[in-house]
Amino acid sequence: MKILQWNVWYKENIDNILGLLKEVDADVICLQEITDDSDYNTGINTATYLADKLEYNLFYKDAQTNTVDGLSKGLGNAILSKSPIVSSNFFHIQEPTNPEAKDVDYSKEGRLYSEITVSVNNREFTIGTTHMSYTYAFQETSAKRDETDNLLKILKGKTSNFLITGDFNVLPDSYTVNEIQKMFKNVGPPINENTWTTKPFSYNGFEAKTLDWRLDYCFATADVEVISAQILKTEFSDHLPILIELKD
Repeated sequence: MKILQWNVWYKENIDNILGLLKEVDADVICLQEITDDSDYNTGINTATYLADKLEYNLFYKDAQTNTVDGLSKGLGNAILSKSPIVSSNFFHIQEPTNPEAKDVDYSKEGRLYSEITVSVNNREFTIGTTHMSYTYAFQETSAKRDETDNLLKILKGKTSNFLITGDFNVLPDSYTVNEIQKMFKNVGPPINENTWTTKPFSYNGFEAKTLDWRLDYCFATADVEVISAQILKTEFSDHLPILIELKD
């Protein structure tokens, strides 16, 4: 089973994302920064657009709705699956504080954990994904630790046949990664390999222009067997996608 993790960047043309997804042909696709009728993909719910074009099953939930920087409606997580989705669920790990504000604080937008369960070779397997909040230069804050603790409470009951992917917006030595690795193993590429940024980023005095950061991860329960894991190269989005292949 091939699983793709990718923050697709709300500014990216959705047809560019579609092209890479077709090429990779993953069994399950976990995406963040999926938009609904943004100024960058006007009139398009990008989750349903991708699912329809790829002919995949879809679970999508918006984490927040705002009008900042060209976003006119929703922004959230999507999980697409070739196999039928047996069940799905979502939980807020950070509640949105002011979703209609013109000047949204990236650290207080509202964040979700989403998951689906699929049946592969008579084995039910749960895949979760999240897009955690941004903090200035990825610094540790008490609010980010609270957000992490909310996520950990959800994950505590996951003991087998489980994988979580996402843009955690934290560095490899963070509280978030350290705590998650007490529960799960890293099944992505070595965490010293970077996934961000391929596009210039500037916000509240912090700037990044080169691929110097690791923000995206894949973790799984001990019983999950990994065949391969790699970071894919692409000019699209500001994050690089992660592709992992698991033994069915």
